[in-house]
Amino acid sequence: MTFTSQQYLHALAPIDKVIDAFIEEEKSSVFDVWSILSQGRFAALLASSPYSSSSPDLSNDEDIEIECDGIEFLPSEKYVQKLMKRYTTRLEMEGKELEDNNLASLVCHFSMSRISKLPDPADSCLLTYLVPLVEKEGGCRDLSRQMKHDMLRIRIYPHHNDVGVAKVWEAGACLAEYLIQYPECVRGRRVIELGAGVGLTGFIAAVVGATSVHMTDYTDATLENLIYNVSINNEWLEDRGIATDSVSIGNLEWGEYAEHDCCSHPADVLIAADVVYTVECIPDLVATVSKFLSSGSSTNAKVALFATTYRNRSTFALFERELEKKRIMCHYKSQDEMPYVFPCYFNQPRSD
Repeated sequence: MTFTSQQYLHALAPIDKVIDAFIEEEKSSVFDVWSILSQGRFAALLASSPYSSSSPDLSNDEDIEIECDGIEFLPSEKYVQKLMKRYTTRLEMEGKELEDNNLASLVCHFSMSRISKLPDPADSCLLTYLVPLVEKEGGCRDLSRQMKHDMLRIRIYPHHNDVGVAKVWEAGACLAEYLIQYPECVRGRRVIELGAGVGLTGFIAAVVGATSVHMTDYTDATLENLIYNVSINNEWLEDRGIATDSVSIGNLEWGEYAEHDCCSHPADVLIAADVVYTVECIPDLVATVSKFLSSGSSTNAKVALFATTYRNRSTFALFERELEKKRIMCHYKSQDEMPYVFPCYFNQPRSD
């Protein structure tokens, strides 16, 4: 799948991916991809985005109500600074001069900005994704350009020590793509998500037809960020005919659910992505899945959908063995059968 430079930029892709995609686009329209015209278009690529973010502190509840209306994409200044520096370096390597006034102004702005070289845990970014919608008769068609609110917006904290807010994880993007390709897995059914993180997969479950989606996690930072991401996407959901009260958030400790069934949101389908990451978490995770599946009936059998990244094959093998002990049958789906929708596979290829 080929993504545009804007899609890469809005996903905070590695800076060379953004620049390479931009250069490929320029090759189709100009002879010299480093000309003053191309420099101006590169400046325009960035100019639609605000450059200074009032990054809220996740420990402060009052910061959740930040106004984001009208903001389509909010990168960190550090990211844009690195992008500008890399582009001008490549410009110089090609023996070209900086000629466009708008680009020169941006370079001047970032050269004068006092941006700390140290990663800041409170530095937030707003990513945006154009999501294809699933029609009733099946198949995908991009309807979002006909709507008032085009983009699904996801706030992340790329330097935070809580992995639940740090990024859109690759397995989460893969599971979201799976639901877009196979919406019948959740359509007309109630969904609960374990380890929802920043919420991308849960939003997609709602978009493809789930009657309700309950996104769960357990750290305060992740839950507060989930609340925020739902709040800034309320109109995006309403545009797509989804009642905002059908998407909810809750704290769920896997061990407690397995022992006490403390979740007050009944569900038919459990979804989870990138939750098989340590040996220590597997007993509670498998116990939770077993508890969920065993509470179904023969007429309304429950299903659990997992997407996982093979970081440690032995850890995943243990997960499979524990599922087998609980007599939970597993069926596997190849990622090659799904379309690429989200430009998120930068650090971990989808083949993993």
